[in-house]
Amino acid sequence: MAQTMDTTGLMNSSLAEIFSNTADGALGVDQDHMITLWNGAAERLVGYAATEVMGRPCSEVWAVKNRAGCRLCGADCSPITSARKEEPVEGREIMIHTKAGRPLWLHVSTIVVPAGTPGLFTMVHIFHDVTRQVETEILLGKVQSLLGGEGDLPDGGRMSPLQSTSPLKVLTPREQEVLRFIARGESAKEIAKQLHISTTTARNHTQKILAKLGLHTKIEAVAVAFRYKHF
Repeated sequence: MAQTMDTTGLMNSSLAEIFSNTADGALGVDQDHMITLWNGAAERLVGYAATEVMGRPCSEVWAVKNRAGCRLCGADCSPITSARKEEPVEGREIMIHTKAGRPLWLHVSTIVVPAGTPGLFTMVHIFHDVTRQVETEILLGKVQSLLGGEGDLPDGGRMSPLQSTSPLKVLTPREQEVLRFIARGESAKEIAKQLHISTTTARNHTQKILAKLGLHTKIEAVAVAFRYKHF
């Protein structure tokens, strides 16, 4: 037993050294779901220091969910199950919350490192932030739902023939430019950077666009932009 613990400890130390300076986060868990590795990139991405997570069940730190909102962590963790069966663990996208409570989408690749004793292993999850990509895909999915019928407004109403011809003509050239960035999923900060204006000015343009088009949310604005191929 002591030899097994020494071997496991040596392996964990080696893994910690290997992943100490990687740009991607690294989370290591053993066959009992306990965290054995947490590198500097993981600290920066998620907000927890290694001293706060080491030795804890991974479900307490990650509380992983998929796009459907289903929780993936727990006793029936599929990666652990696959590792125990010596099956490959597929890459996947997951949603967690940072220490500050902010939702964070991650792409996770997993490698399983045997401990030299049957049934013992360390599973290393290597992850990076894909929040912007996933949120854009979700947004576009909502846009497609909103655009289910030609001529349908986001609030369920219908556009008149006159409105259908050119509803964006009420916008100034700058507002039309801002709308294009909104349709691409850009934030106010990113729009400001692209147009060399302040973030406050970018937000003001967005509010004016919504008011002029009779909309309430940016999702509705994206729907209108896509309907008229303004992106």
